[in-house]
Amino acid sequence: PTLELEPGLPTAYPRSCRPGSLLLRSGLLPSLLEMKEVSQDELSKHNVSGDLWMVIDGDVFDVSKFAKVHPGGPQIMEQYAGLDVSTEFYELHRRDVLTKYSKLKIGRLAGAKESQAADPNGISDVPFAEIPAFQGQSSAYFKDNHRRLLQDVRTFVKKELEPIAEAADLAGDYSDRELQGKLGMAGLMVARMGPGPWIEQAKELGIHIPGDVQPEEFDYFHEQVVQEERTRLFCPSRGANGNVE
Repeated sequence: PTLELEPGLPTAYPRSCRPGSLLLRSGLLPSLLEMKEVSQDELSKHNVSGDLWMVIDGDVFDVSKFAKVHPGGPQIMEQYAGLDVSTEFYELHRRDVLTKYSKLKIGRLAGAKESQAADPNGISDVPFAEIPAFQGQSSAYFKDNHRRLLQDVRTFVKKELEPIAEAADLAGDYSDRELQGKLGMAGLMVARMGPGPWIEQAKELGIHIPGDVQPEEFDYFHEQVVQEERTRLFCPSRGANGNVE
């Protein structure tokens, strides 16, 4: 059967397989975009305003429309369009951005090596994307247990909140009782209250303290880390943040 193609999109890019389409999201059809191979010559042709492609980690992204709303402005994207911008991208962005805008990916650069999957819960090397102490700088305040707490909370947020955050935010939905229970037992509710007797009381009730931080060690810097990790979702609604407001 012949598939109807979306006007203006690359060959073998059926309307039913557009990024973010119901069929793709449902998993009923394979993503033809993942199978599309883009040559270096073809990539270099998409470097003018309104027609912007770029490569990050071997993946080709069509940022033609996104450039208009890019926080850094469209000019910088027009400057680097048609090129591999992996180095420039990671100097200023976290890997999470690629996940958020994965619908812009249209294929793979011919001959690109398969990139090693980075630890999604790892510490980013992007300047100021993390608390400097977690990037190797010395600190009198942040210790190893703060790092453990960060990675524990980040794992929970990515597993339980990130998959539903955007949809919940747009709909203004509240989290259900099951999710609220998970948040409570994972210690995100009590941890955001800062140090106090409630940390010890929560542990006695069987609530997990993120990072296995001991109640007597828990300080306001631990609370800071918890608050920062949950707000990385950039979704202000109570539903998206699991009612951790």
